[in-house]
Amino acid sequence: MKSKSVNFKIAVLFLTFTAVFTLFRSSMSGIFSLFYAKNGIPNANISSIKSFQNIGIMLGLLPAGYLADRIGRLKVLSLSSIVIASSFLILILFRNFLFFSLAELLYGIGLALNSGTLIAYITDLQEQNQLSPNSKLMGMQVITLNLTTLIGGNIGTGLFAITDTAPVWFALIGLGLYPAFIFVMIKFLSFSDNKAAHKRKNNSIKNIASFFKKRNFWILLLLNVGYDCGTQFILIYWSIIYVEKLGFNLSLVYTLFMCALILGSLIFNRISTFASSRSITILNTLCMISVFVLSGILENKYLLLTLFLLIELLMGMMSGQISATSNEAIYGESNKSTMLSTVSFIAEILVSLSLFVSNAIMKWAGNLKVMFCISSLLQHCFINNSVDKAEGRAKYKIKKDDQP
Repeated sequence: MKSKSVNFKIAVLFLTFTAVFTLFRSSMSGIFSLFYAKNGIPNANISSIKSFQNIGIMLGLLPAGYLADRIGRLKVLSLSSIVIASSFLILILFRNFLFFSLAELLYGIGLALNSGTLIAYITDLQEQNQLSPNSKLMGMQVITLNLTTLIGGNIGTGLFAITDTAPVWFALIGLGLYPAFIFVMIKFLSFSDNKAAHKRKNNSIKNIASFFKKRNFWILLLLNVGYDCGTQFILIYWSIIYVEKLGFNLSLVYTLFMCALILGSLIFNRISTFASSRSITILNTLCMISVFVLSGILENKYLLLTLFLLIELLMGMMSGQISATSNEAIYGESNKSTMLSTVSFIAEILVSLSLFVSNAIMKWAGNLKVMFCISSLLQHCFINNSVDKAEGRAKYKIKKDDQP
């Protein structure tokens, strides 16, 4: 009975932290470019400003994992919200290219500090209380994240219609108070901060190098890379394809694809209780490859929109799968945050490289549609390899268990 009570408290903490942080952060997610344009930044320069966010993510990922394991995960979560809040303060105080770029850099660092830190904290709580990894909880987290992203994005859009700084203030105040909210929640639920078990002569370089010997690390990395590389094209160009080229309403398409993401998360949450991770991953990958190929062939705008929503539904399922795999992969590891941030760091590099390759292919082909087939190929290559590694791990475990 006690374990059920603790499990419930961990779920409440996990989902509440996810919801509050995502609500305030996502209120700016669709506003940045509009905010820059309204403050005199030419369209050609907006992409240059946005590139500083990727630089910030790259700079912040590895230190994020090390700090979270070293000083405490909740401390780094608090630092993440403060760094992002400070980037929004810069947007309000200074209105030029240089400071907008600095704000994006800090925003990227803040996102990196948050990446994987909460899952590492929750997984440690599960270990401390002798609870197993919970794929259903990971699915619920993805549902919560997508739902609050939809709500936060609509709040930001509504506030922007009043004044361009209103959503910035909303996000700034909410994230500025987030550390206090963390403190109140853990006191109320009787939890505390956690970090990696301290080891004498702990060498962070050796710790990172040791991850490359772990099968779980490669399974998680290949899943992340396959998902990010395979879906990056559709995430960047959806508004151009479905709004500009096919003529659908921007708000309608955004709301529909967020709802499809949420539905995908709900489906994963339901089927994860009776289907294996390997079966879900194979089914999801085969479906996504088929839908990408069909999207590159068909011409009817309504069928293409339907396929786009199906892609988003499958992406919602895969997001739940990646969260569940992360939870399982770091269970029992000491440097949980470092392991997750290392995966994200390598995945970010490979995704950046894939974007350069994608741009070259699009220039050569002269058609966006060819990228649907490229995306399906990337999904097949990386995610199939992750399934093969997972299957190899299962066979190894069976052989090991059969030994006297």
